[in-house]
Amino acid sequence: MKHTTLAGLLLAVSGFTLAAPPAADMNNGKRVVDTVCAACHGADGNTNIATYPRLSAQHPAYIIQQTLAIKNGDRNTGAAVTMRPLVQNLSDKDISDAAAYLTRQIPKSGESNPKENPELGARIFRGGLPAKGLPACMSCHGPGGAGIPGNQTLKDGAVAYPRLAGQHKSYVVDQLRSYQSGQRTNSIMGDIAKRMSNEEMDAVGNFIQGLQ
Repeated sequence: MKHTTLAGLLLAVSGFTLAAPPAADMNNGKRVVDTVCAACHGADGNTNIATYPRLSAQHPAYIIQQTLAIKNGDRNTGAAVTMRPLVQNLSDKDISDAAAYLTRQIPKSGESNPKENPELGARIFRGGLPAKGLPACMSCHGPGGAGIPGNQTLKDGAVAYPRLAGQHKSYVVDQLRSYQSGQRTNSIMGDIAKRMSNEEMDAVGNFIQGLQ
């Protein structure tokens, strides 16, 4: 089942402060992506490997923020440990340029599985589950999963809410479970994930995968 939308559940972790970056160098961004990022995330950010997140059209602030968290050892879940040595020698400018390049890539259409309760997923994403105190995902990530760009410099603590549309279901679910267990820390997402059952995580992950 495909869901066409107007326009990601992995909320940003605040705390990084960068000076205002110079204008992005797309040639350098492509070089970094091709040599460091492409093997896992795809040359255009549209990886088909469900273990890794799709980064095409992702907000630069969020890519910068999470790359720095991995580089600095502040994010250790999933493939972060494997990724750390790959980004260790990247400069702030390299990371910023790569983020700017990836955000300009065209995301591929997603598709949800009609047998994996997309109706429940749609209900959670659009309206939450009030009886459980579970807010709608779209309240932070937008009605189409486009997210909120935030401030690329992350100055004054401004955060980006990531684009989720078309993200792999398994990746979304893995992140929710990491928040639920406390392996990945974020006060908002941790509280949300702890209110969710495995069925609800699977359903909303499936729905998100189908957003475009």
